[in-house]
Amino acid sequence: MTTLERLQALLARDFDLSSEALAPAATLESLDIDSLRMIEILIGIEESFGITVSAEQAEIRARVRTLGDLATYVDELVAAQAAT
Repeated sequence: MTTLERLQALLARDFDLSSEALAPAATLESLDIDSLRMIEILIGIEESFGITVSAEQAEIRARVRTLGDLATYVDELVAAQAAT
C-alpha cells in the first residue's frame, strides 16, 4: 500500500471523507481541512506511520496544498526519520 493509499484510507475512516473526493490533486481546502482538522490528521499520521511531525503549522500549510503534497511530505518524514 502506498503512502497516498494509506492516507486516503486514514482520512476516509477517521475523518468521514468520501473516498471519491480523496484524489491526489484534491486541495486541503476543498476537503474542508482547516488548521484544527490538520492537527487531528497529523496526530493520526504520526500514529499510523510511526513518525513525529515536528514542523510548525504554518510551515506545513505552506508546503502542503493537496493530498498528493501531504503524501510526499509524509514520505520525506519517514525517510528522514528512518535515516536517523
